[in-house]
Amino acid sequence: MTEASILIDIAHWVLAIVAIVGGAAVFYVDSMARATYALAISFVAVGIDVLLLQQNYIGVTIILMMVMEMAIMAVYMVMFMGMNPALMPMSMVHDNRRAIAAAALTFAVLAAGILLIDWPTRRGVPAPDVTAALGEALMGPRCS
Repeated sequence: MTEASILIDIAHWVLAIVAIVGGAAVFYVDSMARATYALAISFVAVGIDVLLLQQNYIGVTIILMMVMEMAIMAVYMVMFMGMNPALMPMSMVHDNRRAIAAAALTFAVLAAGILLIDWPTRRGVPAPDVTAALGEALMGPRCS
């Protein structure tokens, strides 16, 4: 493994942790505005991770779309809610017991699927330009 590939692997793990912590923070923070920005941080981490996978168009689109969406949502919260209740404490979780049970069950089913499925072995090698290969697979030869 080259030094660059090790750095990319480390960046993937760091971005994955940032995305997960940002997503979890949405349910931990006590205001809608903070939840909005936590979600934006999570999506930006995912967008940067997609950029590291050399999917430049999709990665930039994720980042731009989610940052603009979250900024507009925060502006509308402050504008329409009056007296800035977007920063006032509130609970983002409803029916805690059922939510935890549903999350645990979903995790167990997905984890069992990951562990029990007979995964296929890779045939061939990835294309040199994965973005162009994806475009051709989606649009056919006329996208070249």
